[in-house]
Amino acid sequence: MFTDPQMATLGTSRAELESQYGGCDCITTGEASFEDQGRGAMVMRQNRGLMRLYAEHGSGQFLGAELFGPRVEHMAHLLAWMLEQKLSVSRILEMPFYHPVLEEGLRSALRDLNANLQQGPAITERCMECGPGD
Repeated sequence: MFTDPQMATLGTSRAELESQYGGCDCITTGEASFEDQGRGAMVMRQNRGLMRLYAEHGSGQFLGAELFGPRVEHMAHLLAWMLEQKLSVSRILEMPFYHPVLEEGLRSALRDLNANLQQGPAITERCMECGPGD
């Protein structure tokens, strides 16, 4: 099915994460709206949409994403590689993001996700009991 703006889901959705790991508070979300994503989306007049990314507290492992916006099939492809490699959010943010491109919005969502992650030995130990990082 094709939509405009485009939609993509990869990895584990928030609903699936809640079902699998609900109650242990081991999962966090980062997001970015296309409404304020700078010149790329604004110039193209395609500044509608939202990205939500999911990761595990403690390990910082990237778990999945739900994307709705312009040209998100490209971002989904990049994120699928990152998911396959089991990369942490901090490792993903070490990779280059070019300017000005729509993928800068993905970097914004990743930065938000990274800021929301709780990391450290106590968190890692607690989250290993119920999360995907074990």
